[in-house]
Amino acid sequence: MSNEKDVSRRAVLCGLAVLTLGLVPDTAIAATGVKVLANGKVEVTLSGNPALKKVGGVVQFTDGAGQSVALVRTGKSANAYRALNLSCTHEGTNVQKSGSKWVCPNHRAEFAINGDVKVGPARANLVQIPVKVSATKVVVG
Repeated sequence: MSNEKDVSRRAVLCGLAVLTLGLVPDTAIAATGVKVLANGKVEVTLSGNPALKKVGGVVQFTDGAGQSVALVRTGKSANAYRALNLSCTHEGTNVQKSGSKWVCPNHRAEFAINGDVKVGPARANLVQIPVKVSATKVVVG
């Protein structure tokens, strides 16, 4: 008899179900076509980020200062984008995307996808970062 343990099909399926149901956070789509410019601003190429074609689409990246940032499509118009600093306004922990909202893993503060605070203990919206939109790119900062 060998010392190896057999892993049952049920154990594998249960493990996959647990992972699928939420132990792995629902992250925003990682951005491609992102470039930190010499002036510290970040250029996001729209063609490289198809998630931004639909309202509610999100791409996430790190800016030149090392901060976690999300660029969110907030409407159908060509300039309907909002950049958010993903530090929770309660104690500064980075929030994580969960479905159509941002959730702080420390104290469960919730923010709408556009950064508006919905559930405390945070009392202020996520900090917006200025954006400049053109037909092909969004410059954040």
